[in-house]
Amino acid sequence: MKIKQKQIRYIELILKKNFLEYKNRGLLAIYLWGSILTEDFNFKSSDIDSIAIVSDKAKIKDNKNINCFLKKNLDYRDFKLNYLYKNELNGGRIRSRLARVIDPRLLLLDFKNWKYVAGKKYSRKNFKLKEISFDEAIKLNLKTIKKKHLLLLKKGNFNLLQYFVKNLLKINHYLNEKDFGEHKFSYKSLIKFSPEKRKKVVRILLKMKKSKWDKNLAKKNLPLLIDFINTLSNL
Repeated sequence: MKIKQKQIRYIELILKKNFLEYKNRGLLAIYLWGSILTEDFNFKSSDIDSIAIVSDKAKIKDNKNINCFLKKNLDYRDFKLNYLYKNELNGGRIRSRLARVIDPRLLLLDFKNWKYVAGKKYSRKNFKLKEISFDEAIKLNLKTIKKKHLLLLKKGNFNLLQYFVKNLLKINHYLNEKDFGEHKFSYKSLIKFSPEKRKKVVRILLKMKKSKWDKNLAKKNLPLLIDFINTLSNL
């Protein structure tokens, strides 16, 4: 744990330097986000994700330049800073890649678990998007799965497999939060809190993740996962 905290402090130092360099170009705040803040994190294999809340004047080109710097100058497998426009968190037009992949309402549902690094320290009440329930979060994830992932998977296209798996894992997390109250997302907590029927689904999803998104494993288990998705339609 001491080694991990030392590495996190180094990562935060790099992010703070980037904030100082770009704060006059629209950067408002930087947060660490995702698995690096959980017990699941492995520096040899896990991605490092961070979020920059930015103003409307921030340029996507700057975001690309920052990520090129991080990739070239750090020894971590995948270290990204994701731009997220503050206006997107207020219900405005979607502009960032992150908000296109994950609905801003879902990002804000997890805001309490982000770790502040630099800039303005926001609270949830600083954003105008309405807070959503776990049922609403499940429906948003299901909408993404059905609209973007399942159509491709059924055609044998597995380019979005990892997003399909991660969305299903988040759905199981929200189901567990409904049953046991709010808690941080982690793969261990999914196994701990999921009832036996859902635990089978979770183990299959984690096996697919561990296999580095093996297509044959996905093909084998897709019918079972579709059945699981269909059971959620009445929520």
